[in-house]
Parts: sequence; C-alpha cells; structure tokens
Amino acid sequence: MIIKNTKTIAFAALSLLVLSGCVSAKPALEGRLDANFGSAVKANAQAHAVEPTLAQKANTYIPSDPNRAALALKNYREGTVKDPIAINQENSGN
Repeated sequence: MIIKNTKTIAFAALSLLVLSGCVSAKPALEGRLDANFGSAVKANAQAHAVEPTLAQKANTYIPSDPNRAALALKNYREGTVKDPIAINQENSGN
C-alpha cells in the first residue's frame, strides 16, 4: 500500500515518535517503594481483629430474657408488631 499524502505520513511519524516516549524498560516506581509497602493495612486489620480465648469460644450460651419473649409473643398475638422500616428510605407521609 502506497501512502501518497505527505500529511498522513508526517502524522504517522509524529504519532510513533510521541508513543515511543511512553515505552520504558523498567517500572516507573522501581527503587522508590519500600519493601514493607502495604504492611500498614495488614497491621491495622490485625490490631482490630480480636481473637477470642479458648474459654470465650467454649461459652456459647446466651440466656434469653423471658420478659422480652413474653412481650413479643403478646404483641404478635394482638397484631401490634411494628413493621420494619428501611434505613435508607424517607417517610413519604402516607
């Protein structure tokens, strides 16, 4: 294919010249990053995660509150249970 238009040839040459400036043999941040880069996030996650002790893992009994259970059953039987409201919805005034 023969390109006869000199403007097209000049544009193609200029484009190749400009794009060749984007090519690099080594990464841009090589030698600038610390070997421990990213360790702060891991350290924060470990600091906020509290592993339970063996005694805490063994104690899974959570006693129920009989008064709350009786009140919930009473409300259910009488039909006075409140409908849940979504957090992100505004009251439309209905």
